[in-house]
Amino acid sequence: MIRTVDVRIRVLRGGAQYSELYPIEGSAPQLRMDDSGGIPTALSGDFVINPAVDWLADELQPVLEIDGAETELGIYLPATVTETEDSTTKSLHVEAYDRCWLVRDNRTETLLYLAAGTNYVEAVRGLLVDCGIPLILSTPTTETLLTARQDWPVGTSYLDIVNQLLAEINYKALWFNNQGVAMVEPMATPTAAQISHTLDKDQITSLLLPQIQSESDIYSAPNVFICICSNADLSTPLVATVENNNPQSPLSIMRRGRRIVTVVNVDNIASQTALQAYATRLLFDSMTTGEVINVSTALLPGFGVDDVTALHYGDLAAICIERGWTMELKPGGTMTHKLERVVYNIETG
Repeated sequence: MIRTVDVRIRVLRGGAQYSELYPIEGSAPQLRMDDSGGIPTALSGDFVINPAVDWLADELQPVLEIDGAETELGIYLPATVTETEDSTTKSLHVEAYDRCWLVRDNRTETLLYLAAGTNYVEAVRGLLVDCGIPLILSTPTTETLLTARQDWPVGTSYLDIVNQLLAEINYKALWFNNQGVAMVEPMATPTAAQISHTLDKDQITSLLLPQIQSESDIYSAPNVFICICSNADLSTPLVATVENNNPQSPLSIMRRGRRIVTVVNVDNIASQTALQAYATRLLFDSMTTGEVINVSTALLPGFGVDDVTALHYGDLAAICIERGWTMELKPGGTMTHKLERVVYNIETG
């Protein structure tokens, strides 16, 4: 089956298409996601100069068209625009980042105060609105601040504050979806029930290409986590303990025949329940930090940040977390995925 693919880079002004950018001949813009930093998605490329673009105010929206169906690939703010020239042409090299860039560039001008009992998600939504982010898709929570908070000095990035609050209720770091909407949502547990995508070379919709490399380093991963939250505003410390007793996990206490304990101190947390969930997440994280699998596919829209992805390739069947991806935005372009394998289902002989 042959797919028809086209890519366009829209220029948005006031949320509506105003103009368009065209890559210079022989080049392809690149869209990438990396969950290791504060701004997860970015767009870069070399383009024909377009004098109609207001680089200080306009936004960029790549669009992928497959077999006539369009998919928007996010909205990006130009951060660096560099004019380049060779013997024959002038062009612009553009680096643009998702709207986390806007949240990061907003900083506190006075001491930020959040009262005890403030709902975490509502606090985050308020901070995003203050940054000029009106479109927010949030999963509600009942968690509220245990104590009044005035933790952040003047000049603290709003993105740092937002992500700290989200971490305290075991939510993902802030990210923006393909429509440029802020996503405030819990972390997905990497289990079969939470799978968002399947990459399978035998399924035409996934178009998996046979390029896989992996490396493993899980020897020192802990199997017991003790999390402690204690600060001057709490009458007694909160303590949560979780153990890896999964007989299928090669990291478990029974499989390794020993307890490998790590103690984690937490400055702030929403509740005892949230602390227990945080300890459980650390346990899951310990099971995913050992094996990285790099996979190449055709261009597949719809991947977000830290999506749970199933991988089927030959005898390999794995549940993974999407830690990064890169899309080569051109007809016939490829997409590379950096998948972190959940190793608790690995059976070792």
